[in-house]
Amino acid sequence: MRSSNPEMTRFSGQQFTNRVVYPLAGIMLVMIIVVIGFLVASAHQQNRLSVQGSTRLATTALQVKAREVGRNLRDYTIRPDVYDHLHGGIDLGWAVTEGNVGANIRNDLGYEMVFVVAPGDKTIYALIDGVPTKADALEVMPRGLRDLLHVAAIQPDPTTSLIKSGNDIYVVAANGILPPSIDRASINPRELTMLVFAKRLDQKFLDSMGHDYLLSDLSISLDNENAKDASIPLMTQNRMYLGTISWAAPKPGTQLLNFIIPPLAAALLILATFSILVVRNARRSTNALEASASRVTHLAHHDALTGLPNRVLFREHLESALSPAVFNTSPVAVICLDLDNFKEVNDSLGHAAGDQLLQQVSQRLQACVSHNDTVARLGGDEFAVIQIGTNQPHDAEELSRRLIESIRIPFVVDDQTLHIGVSIGIALADTTNGIPERLLKNADIALYRAKQGGRATYRIFEAQMDAELQERRGLEYDLRQAVLKNELELHYQPLIDLEQHTVAAVEALVRWRHPTRGLVSPADFIPMAEETGLIVAIGEWVLETACSEALKWDRLRIAVNLSPVQFKNHELVETVRQVLQRTGLEPERLELEVTESILINDTAAALEILNGLKALGVKIAMDDFGTGYSSLGYLNSFPFDKIKIDRSFIGDLSDTEKSGAIVKSVIGLGQSLKMVTTAEGVETSEQAAFLREQGCDQVQGFYFSKPVAATELSAFIRNWNPPSAREQMDTEAAA
Repeated sequence: MRSSNPEMTRFSGQQFTNRVVYPLAGIMLVMIIVVIGFLVASAHQQNRLSVQGSTRLATTALQVKAREVGRNLRDYTIRPDVYDHLHGGIDLGWAVTEGNVGANIRNDLGYEMVFVVAPGDKTIYALIDGVPTKADALEVMPRGLRDLLHVAAIQPDPTTSLIKSGNDIYVVAANGILPPSIDRASINPRELTMLVFAKRLDQKFLDSMGHDYLLSDLSISLDNENAKDASIPLMTQNRMYLGTISWAAPKPGTQLLNFIIPPLAAALLILATFSILVVRNARRSTNALEASASRVTHLAHHDALTGLPNRVLFREHLESALSPAVFNTSPVAVICLDLDNFKEVNDSLGHAAGDQLLQQVSQRLQACVSHNDTVARLGGDEFAVIQIGTNQPHDAEELSRRLIESIRIPFVVDDQTLHIGVSIGIALADTTNGIPERLLKNADIALYRAKQGGRATYRIFEAQMDAELQERRGLEYDLRQAVLKNELELHYQPLIDLEQHTVAAVEALVRWRHPTRGLVSPADFIPMAEETGLIVAIGEWVLETACSEALKWDRLRIAVNLSPVQFKNHELVETVRQVLQRTGLEPERLELEVTESILINDTAAALEILNGLKALGVKIAMDDFGTGYSSLGYLNSFPFDKIKIDRSFIGDLSDTEKSGAIVKSVIGLGQSLKMVTTAEGVETSEQAAFLREQGCDQVQGFYFSKPVAATELSAFIRNWNPPSAREQMDTEAAA
């Protein structure tokens, strides 16, 4: 029996290997092959979708560039001076010598060729690479330009096409030279003089398009051969092939394979080694599994970037802190933190810099708390602290002040000095809210109030905060419904010309008639609309409604306020243009009021939008002038037509000499800059008389009329009596 035991042992071990180890290894191998096959198929699918997506993006980019050429061309074809000097004959002195349609087209706008084609397809002016030359446009572009000119002659807006000239392909736009003052229906399209802009699709053009739309290695080919991953054909209007734009499309699937395959192969090797170790040394394998389990447990409870406890571990520590054994002897406070201006760091420097900043922030937070406290990262730039103190809320407030001061100290990331802040909300545990979810919710509510209070500060949760938040959420829901159900309405306040004593304009002011609350103050719902983005839809509705109703009041100008949020929409100029086109209101009768805040964050973008609005023919007014810290500089840099003096200065005219001096200075400044000055908030005859004496052009306020509905405004305009109004104002001022 003893001699047979080793054989039986060996047999049992071999059976175990044959029946358990080998099948398990085979199953694992098959699974790995299946996974690899799935990954390869998925990678091919991702690569294909990437090519499709980048193709759509490239097509859109080319269309946008073409529309840009058309917009630039239209800015010239609607100008009366262009019509006067180019239609019916070319004025070379005006075009070239004075630089109206000369080298500036090449230098400023980047167009290589400009042609003026008179009726009968006769080229009367040619500008090639910024130099006037004698050339026939139809000979320079023999295939496609004639058709483009004929199509463009019957279209009110510029018509664009791709046309080949020699070995180059151009984006060409054509439009009839016709100012808005001439009715297009009265002109025979064959009698129009056409203006043509052409932009070469060279490497510089492709590099710019690739930079704007994140397309790599763009190139153009004049034949059908394409060695790159993605391409779009360049076709004329009549679908004639000209060439191909191609580029190297991203390969996320290949990148995924390159990332996954090596660790997968390593995993297979580890699996084989592990199987051998299991058979030979169960203890060593057990130790490895225990170590692996420990690492997994750590990762499951800690943030991978900062090493701080994550939300799961934070919750466990909070439950422990709220247990009777701890809570009855040591009061607990939950402190929620949110970094101020962190998004700007991510947007400007990238996520790598943001990650480094978060790591430094976590180190500073840990340095501020005691060993009994817990600092956790809940996600993004949100952190939380569990403070177990002895004297609450004093301890929580003291810790919050330390945290704010610590984060206020500049950070250095990649040799750049960064300034951020932190907003803090505090919730104190007691017998009524000692529930983790409730404490976190209360701390979040207090954090929201801290942000509302100006950031870089802290707030302690109070019961009314929750009620106010619920009230605000209810109001936000009602506002969304109001936009859908058309519960908004416009009131209008007249602007009085002090010299002529006439109604010079009206300002459109949005009002919300709530079905149960009645009229809701704009101060309550406009900031909410700006925070939620609803202001964009509301603003467009206000603009269109005001322009439509302005048609009732002959020659009266309508003023509409623009929110800073609307200015972030790059389609604002196009929106205004379309509203004017739909309503038929003359652009010069529309006055757009902007505040200084739109000019602070992105001055270049704001200037571009304002210039675009001015190009439409509308007027621009700076609202609430004098309340900003750099209004004077903006007056010199931006194309304003009017200054509106803030009502705070008008209300203090009778109380402080300083306000009177400021008002005088602003009026004098407006006169020197040849801008119209309007005073808001005029409520007494003395204020009106003072402003008239100082040379103020216009006034508005309750002294003349409060904001009223359109029907009441019509009655006000009909009943306005300039002579009696002048006598009344002068008499009251003298008294």
